[in-house]
Amino acid sequence: MIIVPLGVASATPTATRHLPSVALWREGDVHLFDCGENTQMRMLQAGLKRSKITNIFISHFDIDHYSGLMGLLSTLQLQRREDPMSIIGPKGIKKYIDWNFKFAGIELNYDLNFIEIKEDIESQKVVDTDDYYVEARPLNHSRFCVGYRFQEKDKPGKVDAQKATNLGITEDEQFKALKAGEDVKLEDGTLVKSVDIVGHPRPGDSFAYVTDTKYCPNAVKLAMNTNILYHEATFSASLSDKAEETGHSTSVDAARVATESQTKLLVIGHFSARYTNPFILLREARENFFPAWLATEMRPIYTNPSLEKDIIKQRVYMKEIDEKSDSSRSDGKTYDKKSSDRGGNKRFRKRRPQNSRKQNSRSDSGERRTKRQEKPRYNNDDSENRSSRPPKHITPRTPFDNFDRF
Repeated sequence: MIIVPLGVASATPTATRHLPSVALWREGDVHLFDCGENTQMRMLQAGLKRSKITNIFISHFDIDHYSGLMGLLSTLQLQRREDPMSIIGPKGIKKYIDWNFKFAGIELNYDLNFIEIKEDIESQKVVDTDDYYVEARPLNHSRFCVGYRFQEKDKPGKVDAQKATNLGITEDEQFKALKAGEDVKLEDGTLVKSVDIVGHPRPGDSFAYVTDTKYCPNAVKLAMNTNILYHEATFSASLSDKAEETGHSTSVDAARVATESQTKLLVIGHFSARYTNPFILLREARENFFPAWLATEMRPIYTNPSLEKDIIKQRVYMKEIDEKSDSSRSDGKTYDKKSSDRGGNKRFRKRRPQNSRKQNSRSDSGERRTKRQEKPRYNNDDSENRSSRPPKHITPRTPFDNFDRF
């Protein structure tokens, strides 16, 4: 399971942050949580295939959380998608999408399966498959908003092959039956029990998506014992009154939910545009819970780095937040400051003695002076290589977090 934040801003985008969206990759399928403006572009830049989207979960109807939905669905139509897709959200999501496509005169080539969540629920399994399920619970926002928990079902334990062979198990079908929890009866009437051969089930990974809410018990229930909790931290503790008024959480609230739910990792996002330096929020969160990380757009978070490390390959480069833009070039070459600065430090010729100046002026009066040739700003070899520079860095990257731990 790989978590990829695609947009970490709240309400309005900034130069380096996009509107809310988080992608979850699992065994080739992509599950989107919210779909803010420019989500599909961030998926391309992150190396995620839009054709692999299986489910889209919308938390609520604040426009920054679903403004990219129609564009994404229209793109999939142009790509001639045929596989069905499920869209889960509060009641009214079907009416909104149907009206937009009717207004645009578009008839989809693929089926949309709508699962609408009513406001009076306590909890609801909105998706349930053989391998995982997704649970939704209402949160505490200024309008109806739900959070989601993506839970893998327990995986079968390991089969003790040597013990099974000693008891007379030889066929592959018998091994599969034992792993599925079924007892196997041999030809001589001996009953081989699954519990004697198969170890304890292994718990599946889990992810909770909690955004646009004040602190509430349902947020803790969704995040209970999860591997990764993605929780909004729109404001710092100094603006707790503002958070209460608008129905949002502070970084301290996010840490409180993480502590009570005993999650393994807290990732905070949904930052207000007033915070140009989100480390203020991270510092507050880490004072109350550890480990806590900042959500960085397009930077994957792994539940099993040894197996998932190279699955998603980004198509744009990310710049370290402490990297000096003028200290070194991305390709490792450096420029000579004297030859590259035009108007910075002026260089003057040394003043000559008065007598020698007169003599030189007399001796050179009949000669034609030549202009001093300016040094080229770049070497010839360097000018040829400029066309092969790597793409510019567009996303700040925080060295404060160790994303390889999970």
